[in-house]
Amino acid sequence: MRIMAGILLVALAALPGSGIAQDEAAPMDARYRPPPGQSQGGLEAIVHRDTMFNGPFVSVRNNQTNLNLGWDARSIRVRSGEWQICTGRNFTGRCTTIERDTPVLDMRFRSIESMRPTGGWGSGVGESLRGASSEFFPAPMRNGQRIPCTGSQSSCARQPANQFCRSVGWLIARTQAVETVNGRSVVADVLCARGL
Repeated sequence: MRIMAGILLVALAALPGSGIAQDEAAPMDARYRPPPGQSQGGLEAIVHRDTMFNGPFVSVRNNQTNLNLGWDARSIRVRSGEWQICTGRNFTGRCTTIERDTPVLDMRFRSIESMRPTGGWGSGVGESLRGASSEFFPAPMRNGQRIPCTGSQSSCARQPANQFCRSVGWLIARTQAVETVNGRSVVADVLCARGL
Protein backbone atom coordinates (compact mmCIF):
# COMPACT_ATOMS: atom_id res chain seq x y z
CA MET A 1 0.00 0.00 0.00
CA ARG A 2 2.84 2.42 0.86
CA ILE A 3 4.56 1.67 -2.47
CA MET A 4 1.33 2.47 -4.38
CA ALA A 5 0.93 5.76 -2.47
CA GLY A 6 4.55 6.70 -3.27
CA ILE A 7 4.06 5.95 -6.98
CA LEU A 8 0.85 8.02 -7.01
CA LEU A 9 2.61 10.97 -5.36
CA VAL A 10 5.46 10.87 -7.92
CA ALA A 11 2.91 10.72 -10.77
CA LEU A 12 0.98 13.67 -9.35
CA ALA A 13 4.15 15.73 -9.03
CA ALA A 14 4.78 15.27 -12.74
CA LEU A 15 1.37 16.69 -13.71
CA PRO A 16 1.33 20.37 -14.73
CA GLY A 17 -0.60 22.51 -12.27
CA SER A 18 -0.41 19.90 -9.52
CA GLY A 19 1.33 22.33 -7.17
CA ILE A 20 3.55 19.61 -5.79
CA ALA A 21 7.22 20.57 -5.89
CA GLN A 22 6.43 23.30 -8.40
CA ASP A 23 5.76 26.38 -6.27
CA GLU A 24 9.03 27.99 -7.37
CA ALA A 25 7.55 28.44 -10.84
CA ALA A 26 4.59 30.48 -9.58
CA PRO A 27 4.94 34.27 -9.59
CA MET A 28 6.22 35.66 -6.28
CA ASP A 29 5.33 39.07 -4.92
CA ALA A 30 8.57 41.13 -5.11
CA ARG A 31 7.95 42.65 -1.66
CA TYR A 32 8.83 39.33 -0.03
CA ARG A 33 11.69 38.13 -2.22
CA PRO A 34 14.94 37.81 -0.28
CA PRO A 35 17.52 40.45 -1.26
CA PRO A 36 20.00 39.33 -3.96
CA GLY A 37 22.80 37.26 -2.48
CA GLN A 38 20.93 36.50 0.75
CA SER A 39 21.29 32.96 2.01
CA GLN A 40 18.34 30.69 1.39
CA GLY A 41 18.84 29.13 4.83
CA GLY A 42 17.02 30.16 7.98
CA LEU A 43 13.33 30.52 8.61
CA GLU A 44 10.80 30.52 5.81
CA ALA A 45 7.08 30.06 5.31
CA ILE A 46 5.42 30.38 1.91
CA VAL A 47 1.86 31.76 1.82
CA HIS A 48 -0.17 30.68 -1.24
CA ARG A 49 -3.34 32.25 -2.60
CA ASP A 50 -4.79 28.86 -3.63
CA THR A 51 -5.18 25.51 -1.89
CA MET A 52 -2.59 22.74 -2.27
CA PHE A 53 0.25 25.31 -2.56
CA ASN A 54 -0.92 26.65 -5.92
CA GLY A 55 -1.28 30.13 -7.36
CA PRO A 56 0.66 33.29 -6.51
CA PHE A 57 2.65 33.17 -3.29
CA VAL A 58 4.91 35.19 -1.01
CA SER A 59 7.92 33.98 0.93
CA VAL A 60 8.03 35.17 4.55
CA ARG A 61 11.35 34.94 6.41
CA ASN A 62 10.84 37.18 9.46
CA ASN A 63 8.22 39.17 11.39
CA GLN A 64 5.65 40.77 9.12
CA THR A 65 3.38 43.18 11.03
CA ASN A 66 1.39 44.06 7.88
CA LEU A 67 1.48 41.47 5.10
CA ASN A 68 -0.85 43.45 2.81
CA LEU A 69 -1.30 40.41 0.57
CA GLY A 70 -4.20 41.70 -1.53
CA TRP A 71 -5.81 38.23 -1.48
CA ASP A 72 -6.91 35.60 1.04
CA ALA A 73 -4.45 32.81 1.80
CA ARG A 74 -5.63 29.27 1.12
CA SER A 75 -2.48 27.25 1.97
CA ILE A 76 0.90 27.67 3.67
CA ARG A 77 4.07 25.70 3.14
CA VAL A 78 6.39 25.70 6.19
CA ARG A 79 9.97 25.36 4.96
CA SER A 80 11.45 25.79 8.44
CA GLY A 81 10.51 26.95 11.91
CA GLU A 82 7.11 27.38 13.51
CA TRP A 83 4.89 30.36 12.63
CA GLN A 84 2.15 32.38 14.26
CA ILE A 85 -0.42 33.74 11.80
CA CYS A 86 -2.93 36.44 12.79
CA THR A 87 -5.99 37.98 11.15
CA GLY A 88 -5.08 41.47 12.40
CA ARG A 89 -2.07 43.68 11.84
CA ASN A 90 0.68 43.71 14.49
CA PHE A 91 -0.16 40.14 15.60
CA THR A 92 -3.69 40.96 16.76
CA GLY A 93 -7.09 39.49 15.94
CA ARG A 94 -7.52 35.73 15.78
CA CYS A 95 -4.11 33.97 15.89
CA THR A 96 -2.92 30.39 15.56
CA THR A 97 0.41 28.61 15.28
CA ILE A 98 1.38 26.36 12.39
CA GLU A 99 4.43 24.13 12.32
CA ARG A 100 3.93 22.03 9.18
CA ASP A 101 2.65 22.35 5.64
CA THR A 102 -1.05 23.22 5.54
CA PRO A 103 -2.52 22.43 2.09
CA VAL A 104 -5.99 23.77 3.01
CA LEU A 105 -6.01 26.63 5.52
CA ASP A 106 -8.91 26.86 8.00
CA MET A 107 -11.44 29.46 6.76
CA ARG A 108 -11.07 31.43 10.01
CA PHE A 109 -7.43 32.20 9.16
CA ARG A 110 -7.57 32.95 5.44
CA SER A 111 -7.39 36.73 5.83
CA ILE A 112 -3.84 36.77 7.26
CA GLU A 113 -2.66 40.30 8.08
CA SER A 114 0.49 39.49 10.08
CA MET A 115 2.76 36.55 10.84
CA ARG A 116 5.98 35.83 12.69
CA PRO A 117 8.24 32.95 13.67
CA THR A 118 7.68 31.65 17.18
CA GLY A 119 10.25 30.23 19.54
CA GLY A 120 9.28 26.76 18.40
CA TRP A 121 11.59 23.99 17.30
CA GLY A 122 13.87 24.83 14.38
CA SER A 123 13.29 28.58 14.51
CA GLY A 124 16.78 29.44 15.80
CA VAL A 125 15.54 31.78 18.56
CA GLY A 126 15.19 29.22 21.35
CA GLU A 127 12.24 27.45 22.95
CA SER A 128 9.53 29.64 24.46
CA LEU A 129 6.26 29.73 26.32
CA ARG A 130 3.86 32.13 24.57
CA GLY A 131 0.91 33.77 26.26
CA ALA A 132 -1.65 36.29 25.01
CA SER A 133 0.40 39.37 25.94
CA SER A 134 3.94 38.08 26.52
CA GLU A 135 6.42 35.31 25.67
CA PHE A 136 9.09 33.81 27.92
CA PHE A 137 12.45 32.61 26.53
CA PRO A 138 14.59 30.80 29.15
CA ALA A 139 17.55 30.58 26.75
CA PRO A 140 17.07 33.11 23.91
CA MET A 141 19.18 32.65 20.80
CA ARG A 142 20.27 34.65 17.76
CA ASN A 143 20.99 32.61 14.62
CA GLY A 144 20.91 29.43 16.70
CA GLN A 145 23.51 30.68 19.23
CA ARG A 146 23.09 31.96 22.78
CA ILE A 147 23.22 35.78 22.98
CA PRO A 148 26.41 37.09 24.65
CA CYS A 149 26.17 39.53 27.53
CA THR A 150 28.73 42.33 27.23
CA GLY A 151 29.44 45.28 29.51
CA SER A 152 28.98 45.52 33.26
CA GLN A 153 27.54 42.35 34.78
CA SER A 154 24.56 44.01 36.48
CA SER A 155 22.98 45.50 33.36
CA CYS A 156 24.69 43.75 30.45
CA ALA A 157 21.55 41.77 29.51
CA ARG A 158 19.07 44.68 29.26
CA GLN A 159 19.97 46.02 25.79
CA PRO A 160 20.48 42.64 24.06
CA ALA A 161 17.23 41.38 25.64
CA ASN A 162 15.30 44.38 24.27
CA GLN A 163 16.87 43.88 20.83
CA PHE A 164 16.01 40.19 20.95
CA CYS A 165 12.36 40.88 21.86
CA ARG A 166 12.00 43.37 18.99
CA SER A 167 13.54 40.82 16.59
CA VAL A 168 10.86 38.24 17.45
CA GLY A 169 7.93 40.66 17.21
CA TRP A 170 7.53 42.09 20.72
CA LEU A 171 8.20 45.67 21.84
CA ILE A 172 10.22 45.29 25.04
CA ALA A 173 11.87 42.88 27.46
CA ARG A 174 10.11 43.15 30.82
CA THR A 175 12.71 41.01 32.60
CA GLN A 176 16.04 39.42 31.76
CA ALA A 177 18.87 37.68 33.56
CA VAL A 178 22.50 36.66 33.05
CA GLU A 179 23.59 33.02 32.95
CA THR A 180 27.11 31.60 32.80
CA VAL A 181 27.49 28.85 30.19
CA ASN A 182 30.95 27.34 29.56
CA GLY A 183 32.57 30.33 31.24
CA ARG A 184 30.67 32.88 29.10
CA SER A 185 27.99 35.30 30.26
CA VAL A 186 24.84 34.98 28.15
CA VAL A 187 21.36 36.48 28.22
CA ALA A 188 18.72 34.28 29.92
CA ASP A 189 15.14 34.26 31.23
CA VAL A 190 13.81 36.97 28.91
CA LEU A 191 10.14 37.92 29.17
CA CYS A 192 9.08 39.75 26.01
CA ALA A 193 5.90 41.83 25.96
CA ARG A 194 3.97 44.48 24.01
CA GLY A 195 4.58 47.13 26.67
CA LEU A 196 5.51 47.81 30.30
